[in-house]
Amino acid sequence: MLIYKYVAEPRFFSNFMFRFTPAEDLNDPQELVPDIRLRDPIAYAKAVTDRNIERAYFQMLLLHPDISPDQAWQRIRGAADQLEQQFDPVSKVEEIYEAFMRTTNKNVGVLSLTEDPHNASMWAHYAADYEGLVIGLDSHNEFFQPKPDEPKVCGQLMNVLYTSTSPVVYVEPGRLDIPKEIFFTKTPIWESEKEWRIIKYLPQATEIKDLPEGKKIHLFAVPPEAIKEVIFGSKISSEAREFVEKALQTHAPHVLRKRIKFVRGVGLSSEDC
Repeated sequence: MLIYKYVAEPRFFSNFMFRFTPAEDLNDPQELVPDIRLRDPIAYAKAVTDRNIERAYFQMLLLHPDISPDQAWQRIRGAADQLEQQFDPVSKVEEIYEAFMRTTNKNVGVLSLTEDPHNASMWAHYAADYEGLVIGLDSHNEFFQPKPDEPKVCGQLMNVLYTSTSPVVYVEPGRLDIPKEIFFTKTPIWESEKEWRIIKYLPQATEIKDLPEGKKIHLFAVPPEAIKEVIFGSKISSEAREFVEKALQTHAPHVLRKRIKFVRGVGLSSEDC
């Protein structure tokens, strides 16, 4: 099966690397945004105090040697009961959400692809009004297979699920299970893009470039043999096409060259060139 990447310019062919983009830089602000819920807020609050009560008790004994162990325990237990009563599940969910997004933006990058190389809207939006091109890739290539040292859910090519319901993450004391659906779900407004995607652990990038304001670009190398075809846009410049042709001739001469065309009554198609 071939899977396609729309690009606005031929920069990919200068190094044969794709950028994997963190959630905060994707074009949909609802991307990778989970619906986080405490499964049992009361049990969660009690677990927090239980986890810390013994340490607080011994600190009380050390700092106040004049009180008895029973008095120390009563004070600590009373403080713990008060904290449990004051526990704010809404604030805790917001805290967990912020921590999740910080961690995700730092570590998880997305490469968006599609099964449709003849989508007029995507040619206009992602391929610079037909001045760009589309790269066809072999979905069975090792690039799309998980590596032994990659974190869970990373490295696997999957099709996107389109739904208006955000994936739910239930939080229990000391446990946060993150379903993979978080990384492969989009709202139905994007359904026409027929997206497939693969996510990568950003610290394992082939190359990391620093940008202003602390931002980074994470690039992952693509084996030239993974590239099977290139579809040139109808408005691509001669300089851009020549650049791609030279790179292919040097590194991937097997790649099939095509060009996009409009067929009356049918829409977009492509033909060999």
